[in-house]
Amino acid sequence: CRRRRRGALPRSGRHTRRRVRRSFRGPERECRRVSHPRFLRLGPAMGGGTPRSAKSVAKGSGGASKRKKVSDAGGDGDVASGSGSGDAKRARREKDTVVTVGKQTSGIKNKIARSELYGKLKHHKALERKKKRVARQKEEERALAAGETPKPRQVPKTIENQRVRDETFVEAGDEEVAEEDAEDEFASYFSQSTSPKVIITTSRKPSGEMFKFLENLFTVVPNAYYYARRAYTVQEIQKHAATRGFTDLLVFNENKKFSHGARVNGLLHVHLPEGPTCLYRLSSLVLTKKIKNHGRATNHYPELILNNFSTRMGHRVGRMFASVFPQRPEFNGRRVVTFHNQRDFIFFRHHRYIFETRLGKKRQHQGHLATAEVPEEDVETRGRFGKGKKAKALEKKVKEQRKSREESEDERDSGSDSEESSEEDFSDAESDGEGGARAAGKKKKPLRNADGETEETSVQARLQELGPRFTLKLMSVQKGTFDSEHGEYEYVRNGETDGTKRNRRKFVL
Repeated sequence: CRRRRRGALPRSGRHTRRRVRRSFRGPERECRRVSHPRFLRLGPAMGGGTPRSAKSVAKGSGGASKRKKVSDAGGDGDVASGSGSGDAKRARREKDTVVTVGKQTSGIKNKIARSELYGKLKHHKALERKKKRVARQKEEERALAAGETPKPRQVPKTIENQRVRDETFVEAGDEEVAEEDAEDEFASYFSQSTSPKVIITTSRKPSGEMFKFLENLFTVVPNAYYYARRAYTVQEIQKHAATRGFTDLLVFNENKKFSHGARVNGLLHVHLPEGPTCLYRLSSLVLTKKIKNHGRATNHYPELILNNFSTRMGHRVGRMFASVFPQRPEFNGRRVVTFHNQRDFIFFRHHRYIFETRLGKKRQHQGHLATAEVPEEDVETRGRFGKGKKAKALEKKVKEQRKSREESEDERDSGSDSEESSEEDFSDAESDGEGGARAAGKKKKPLRNADGETEETSVQARLQELGPRFTLKLMSVQKGTFDSEHGEYEYVRNGETDGTKRNRRKFVL
């Protein structure tokens, strides 16, 4: 390489010199393989032949690559001190011996051949995983059918289940926390002695995107009222809202970069009349119109789900969210509002759950849905036809066949029942013990496939998102109502003080 840089190579033409310059690229300055026939005819001393790899260049040549022999003389203390490093080296060596798909294909220089082999190996590994998964599912079904307990599945290690639990972690059935909950600012809402009444406002000069978001938000929060911000300060709005009987104040903020598009980026939640006040950063906002296959919310009071609020601060924030919604959910609406905390990010979702009768048998599991009793009026009849134009055509064909078959069965039943007397029908109705309710009720027809054969059905549940969806990040918690000058803070987000910067497995909520 040094002789090439000095110009010791034969300069037979302009193209040869250009290829010599290009061959010196790389952090180690090693000679790369040159495919030109002029360089292949050169000897090893002049840069021809097979070049050395980057690993050999980095290690060096001669005696530097030879391993030093370790003498047997040494104390027991040296052996004991080196045992820890030996275990680490052994674990590292075992990790290096794992042959991955990338290691199997890294030696192929041709990109097309390497990509083809990589895809084939990946496909074979996916098939092996599928075979193991199917075998595990069959073993679980066999154990459940035999009344045995299936083999527990391996739980992968994640940051959530490996989190550091400090003294603020709330255990289930903690009496001290229960006593505090009975006397805090939100106790009257959970005892249903006070109903929430929410006032919603925005920052000054709101944009059209803000009003589109508020339109979606009013379908989520019941008993909510909008008041324009105008020139009022937050302190003035707090004072007027408390005198008018409002229990919560929600102030949504947005950035002022209208040239790049206005974006809702903040939420100030003030609990009236005594506080506390929480400031959140709002991100990842998706309106209802942008959600695929979204539904339309009803006026029923929703059910509330609060997940993973496991510390004292998280428990307090969760109760503050719960105080915005009435604590008497109407289950007929099947609406669910979820605040899911994961790694101190609060994900908001709004769903409706639907029960359907589908073709085919559902695999048994040990969850709570396996023993749930669903009313018949809440179950929708729907076949499993898939998606696309062909699936819609098949569904239409099956519905027409089912309709014609039901009409023929009704005509046949009406012809056979016309000869019976009305007294027999009345006696049958009385024998049911429900005042003729069963006789008057119409039985549901069994689902049939395209061939007209009756198939086994099962009741399954699915979720339909109603929107909107967004993510919250807690920035600060202030005692009392909002006061930017003299307010006392319970918590201010700071990675150095709360320990979340140096430890990824420690969380605040």
